[in-house]
Amino acid sequence: MIIYIDESGSINNHIPNNKYFIVSLIHATNKDALKRAYKRFVSSNHDRLLELDKDKVHPKTGNVVKEGGKMFSNGSFKELKGSQFDKKMKQAFVDFFSRKQSFEVYFIKIENDKLTDHFCQNTARVFNYTMKLAIEYFIRKGYLPNEDCFLQLDERNEKTETRFFLENYLNTELSMNGTATGKFDVTYYDSSNNCLIQIADVFANLYYSHLQTGGYADEIKKLKDAGILKFVFEFPK
Repeated sequence: MIIYIDESGSINNHIPNNKYFIVSLIHATNKDALKRAYKRFVSSNHDRLLELDKDKVHPKTGNVVKEGGKMFSNGSFKELKGSQFDKKMKQAFVDFFSRKQSFEVYFIKIENDKLTDHFCQNTARVFNYTMKLAIEYFIRKGYLPNEDCFLQLDERNEKTETRFFLENYLNTELSMNGTATGKFDVTYYDSSNNCLIQIADVFANLYYSHLQTGGYADEIKKLKDAGILKFVFEFPK
């Protein structure tokens, strides 16, 4: 199986209004079909995405309050970024992809205010440990198959010196405790070169926005009703 992973928020228990850190895992059951769907979504929403990617300027001061240029470069499309979407585009994204039966979505919800200072000192440790717990749960409960697992993550979310730790950690822990018989392979990508990591990015931002505002209950329900959103793993319990 192949799982595409991205995140929204930050792991920090001392930043105001930073209650959650969200990781989305996209289990592609039909990778080629999902890639085709991605291309159709981008092409059918190209002009609107370009508009959303412009700098947002304060009407009175003229100051830039939100930088653009995240999804396009010199007018050419580069990648989807959920942080650049407005509510209507997020709704359109869910409407479009909730009709596709080529993937499953899992969320990991980390509550920052429940983390200890010592635990937060190493954010990679928080990420890797929680990822291990979540994957262990998904396999044991039968959500994910017990087979070789290829994890693909955005390289900007991991420090170079800790990149190889997650793969070794999962292989050691989940093999030793009897959870997994398959091997784990972890690869980091520039998300602009991996369209399915981009889909994980948008879903992570969607759920993060929902937790912050409560404004996406209908979209979350639609994903559940379609059988796409399988589970939200919460940490700490």
